[in-house]
Amino acid sequence: MSKLIIDTHHHYQNVPHYEDLLAEEYARLGISKVALISRGGEDGLAQMVAAMRKYPDFILGLAMLDWQNHTPDDIVRFKGEGFAGVKFIRPPAPYHDKAFWPIYEKCQEMKLPGLFHLGIVGRGGSTKSGFMSSATRESMQNAYFVDSNYMRPVYLDTLARLFPEWIIQGAHLGNPWYEEAAMCCRWNPNLYFDLSGSSLKAKRPQFFGDLLWWNRFTRYRDPDGRDAWEKIVFGTDVAHFEAADMLHDYDVVIRTLGLSEELRWKILGGTAAMMYGLDAG
Repeated sequence: MSKLIIDTHHHYQNVPHYEDLLAEEYARLGISKVALISRGGEDGLAQMVAAMRKYPDFILGLAMLDWQNHTPDDIVRFKGEGFAGVKFIRPPAPYHDKAFWPIYEKCQEMKLPGLFHLGIVGRGGSTKSGFMSSATRESMQNAYFVDSNYMRPVYLDTLARLFPEWIIQGAHLGNPWYEEAAMCCRWNPNLYFDLSGSSLKAKRPQFFGDLLWWNRFTRYRDPDGRDAWEKIVFGTDVAHFEAADMLHDYDVVIRTLGLSEELRWKILGGTAAMMYGLDAG
């Protein structure tokens, strides 16, 4: 079985020519491709288009959706510009809100997988001031407004049912709503999850083994009879210099749980290749 590793969750860092640093490090690690998420705004999208053209066999570009300004026409534009998928985070309403359905429907039509942040959104440095003016609060009703409760895994259950031909990936196995994510994973053939971020540091491998317990031989399983781990993909969500550590964490989980070589191959790249319509040979 060929060695295929695809990082399905990586953000373009605020570093000049980050794609060059990433390509060099991933070549060293043996990571074949990366789903690289653009920075926000039109400048970020243009930056990603340039990076995709520079490394067409390495970068799968994901367009960062602007909830306030992007329309279904922009989804068509993303496809035309060569993007492989769309990233969703910080929605102004729960992910399954009907106002967003036209965007999702167009993603399904354009065959652009959707990567959804799930759980609590990280923050930068501390804010010392305890005072927020009414004007500041009002200004938060824009792309930077965050209500983490809008990003629960169960909303992806709704979307996976409404748009059954759309490939959907939930980030971080829903951290901290792991059980919710696991059951959504089990019942929806088109819904996949990564274990990126801090979860593999905070939880032991058996925690994930207990959550993702079903396989093709169990009485209770997913509708297609697949092993739970066929729905889990490799993702880092860290900078290039920390990716080796994340790859090691995935390896520890795979070895500790005694997963087969076939499942290792699918987790690290085979399933992602299917999601993005790539040759997995």
